[in-house]
Amino acid sequence: MNTSLSTQVEAIPLTAYHLRFTVIAETPIAFHDFKGSALRGAIAGYLKRTYCPEWRASKTDPLHQALCPVCQLLSYELTPEEGGDVRRPFALQPPLGDQNAFEPGESFNFGLTLFSSQLAYLPYLVLAVRAVGEDGIGIVVANQRRGRFQLGRINAVNALTGESKTLWVPGAATVQTATLPVTHEQVMASATSWCEHLGRHENLLTVDFLTPLRLIQSEHTVKTPAFFPLAKQVALRVLDLCAQHGGGRPDVVLKRDLYPSADTVTLLHDQTQWWDVTGYSGRLARAQNLGGLIGQATYHTRTWESLLPWLVWGEIVQVGKNVVKGCGVYRLRIQE
Repeated sequence: MNTSLSTQVEAIPLTAYHLRFTVIAETPIAFHDFKGSALRGAIAGYLKRTYCPEWRASKTDPLHQALCPVCQLLSYELTPEEGGDVRRPFALQPPLGDQNAFEPGESFNFGLTLFSSQLAYLPYLVLAVRAVGEDGIGIVVANQRRGRFQLGRINAVNALTGESKTLWVPGAATVQTATLPVTHEQVMASATSWCEHLGRHENLLTVDFLTPLRLIQSEHTVKTPAFFPLAKQVALRVLDLCAQHGGGRPDVVLKRDLYPSADTVTLLHDQTQWWDVTGYSGRLARAQNLGGLIGQATYHTRTWESLLPWLVWGEIVQVGKNVVKGCGVYRLRIQE
């Protein structure tokens, strides 16, 4: 691996905790096309109404923001201390697949990823998911109620090691706090393995965009899966998360350490399409465009060594606009 880059990338002080919630429908549940928007909106709404006394205020007191767990999770008034964009301390992975209606007894699952010290918010999120299930979610159906579900299981999952640990099952009095954190050491080990596999497959890497990928480059929306904007936005997001929710922004100069390698990557096969999906923003009090690229794209370069650590991190943290609503989920795959 490129020695100068690997030395710097290894210093990334970020940890991610991925939690999988499995829920079981009690009454018919119907979602619009993008399920992530409904889940995030319902969870955020419960947290604001229940735990934040200033949730209706147009501008909250800075001291309140510093102490309120809901503001720390959801507030858009916070500003980054070390530059970059404001990054929320969590990302949502919505239920994947085309099924948007669930009958009683059917189950589905979704994920929440918390970053570094933000695991302290886990109890609030568990209570919120339970309450959403009781209050109802999705489209109002014939009986004039949204569909209800019960919480069936909570697992901690480490996508890089394949480990899974049960944190809660029905009947358990408490939620276990033992987790399976994703660390940078694991990311580097995964990146090394990817490089070895790619070397045996003509260095062809396929990226599956599972939920809408919405990237902004030079103030314009990127509507093709060009590699450079993807790599750039992944790296910027990781660095901002380190600064705002990790151990501080690492000493990485992207123009020196990433951009030259990203420029060498060629898009060979583009099997993506633009999905024009919308959701509702409670903060903006209007419909919000969540559209983005979905599908798959295959890339080639002579060597992936300096790029894979960033791409593996991107799988964990998601990338692009609206990750808190479930956008920007992608998976790496070897092109056979």
